[in-house]
Amino acid sequence: MRSNNPLLGAANARVRAAHGGLSSAKTWSNPVVSLESQQMSEPGPGTGASQRETMTTAMVPLEPFYQRGPRIQRAQALIRASEADVLTQRQQVAIDAADTYYQVALAQVSVSATRSLAQWFDTVVTYNSVRVREGVTAEADLIRSELERDHVLNELAMAESELARAEANLQNFIRGGRDAAGVQVDVDSVPLVASRIITTTVRPEVEAARQRLVASEAAAAGEKRMFLRELGAMVGTKTMGGSSSLVTGFTVPFPLLDQNRGSINTAGAERDAAKFDLEFERRRTDADRFGAEKAERILSLRVAAFGSGPAGYLARAEEARRIALGAYREGGATLLQVIDAARAWREARDSYFETLFAQHRAVIRLMAAHGVDVLDAWPGNRPGASQ
Repeated sequence: MRSNNPLLGAANARVRAAHGGLSSAKTWSNPVVSLESQQMSEPGPGTGASQRETMTTAMVPLEPFYQRGPRIQRAQALIRASEADVLTQRQQVAIDAADTYYQVALAQVSVSATRSLAQWFDTVVTYNSVRVREGVTAEADLIRSELERDHVLNELAMAESELARAEANLQNFIRGGRDAAGVQVDVDSVPLVASRIITTTVRPEVEAARQRLVASEAAAAGEKRMFLRELGAMVGTKTMGGSSSLVTGFTVPFPLLDQNRGSINTAGAERDAAKFDLEFERRRTDADRFGAEKAERILSLRVAAFGSGPAGYLARAEEARRIALGAYREGGATLLQVIDAARAWREARDSYFETLFAQHRAVIRLMAAHGVDVLDAWPGNRPGASQ
């Protein structure tokens, strides 16, 4: 996902484009070479004598000398901003990939639980078929159990179609895209540990906004220096009548009509806008960090409350289903109670893993909120257990 994701490729291409801007900022302007030749005739009758006058000059623009500093500073800041944008895009791709990953995981859990429930109802149908043939129970229980099994099979088909769509979405983050084979993810059954998060670092969004502010300040400084445009120095030689002379000079525009006030005002406004953008990114990242910490805390407490082992949430649901079926076979429970216990078991599994995966995603968002590189930290932060 790091090497072949198109969004990351586009962000890295913009970094290369910014380096091209720096190369242009460091380049000096080309001199302008001028060659003039005049053929002059001597006044007087008859002779038609003439002489040639030639002048060769080179004009060197002086503007790059006093504009080079701000231009280089601006280009370097834009490079740093584009590099920060790459990190921002990495974080967003990682979050999107994690969301899609856990959508696949939750869909796999749903398919597995629904398939298990359908098989379980098959045993109930078989049991009731035998009892109907023996005349022990009414055929209504058999019909109801068959209807419930068929209903679960319909739900299984819906769950499998949702899984297929989720797997197709996940292939967007895998090399091979649509032509890739069906994917299968490991379903983590224990929560992520938020305490593994490293010290908070500067968010790449904030760094990119800060560097764009530096670039806009450099652009504003450059526009102020553009009060005098097209300033140049000229040097050359002039040959006339067999004698040569050195020619030097300057070109200095007189800022009577164009004092570059419009561009200066534009650059100043862009600088002010960059300041507001930086302040907005700081506020947004602070709010994002606060929300991520609170969401992770709430979901981690909820997952911890589920418990584990024989007294855990899923174990109790499984035990309730087993007891209901045993009581039904002993005549101590109705078929509706068995159906209710079976559906409660599946709903418990769906609820457990939905909350668990929400906790995983909250921890991933918390890592991103603290500026941790999710693509590097996530594989080592996964607990490894699966179900």
